[in-house]
Amino acid sequence: MAQRNFSYTLPEWVAELTPQPKEYLTGILKSIVFAKMKEYERQLQVFEAKHNTLFSQFEKKVKAQKKEDFELWDDYVVWKGLYEAYNKWHKRYQKF
Repeated sequence: MAQRNFSYTLPEWVAELTPQPKEYLTGILKSIVFAKMKEYERQLQVFEAKHNTLFSQFEKKVKAQKKEDFELWDDYVVWKGLYEAYNKWHKRYQKF
């Protein structure tokens, strides 16, 4: 995805918050991204505890099954979505 540049004129009262508004707003965005990443991480930990393994090992187990276990498959689908979302937000956080 290409990075888009845009301009925005901040209200004058922002100067009351900080003499460096760009850094201030960047810090707020970084905090939001960190919070999203941590929320997905907490949700991943629920599945790791439930299945006593990491996602990569669980995925191998589910894909190697001869007979489909619908409960495991349901967990796999949700866990995979959480895993991908965590990785997306983690990458975004690393760019700060």
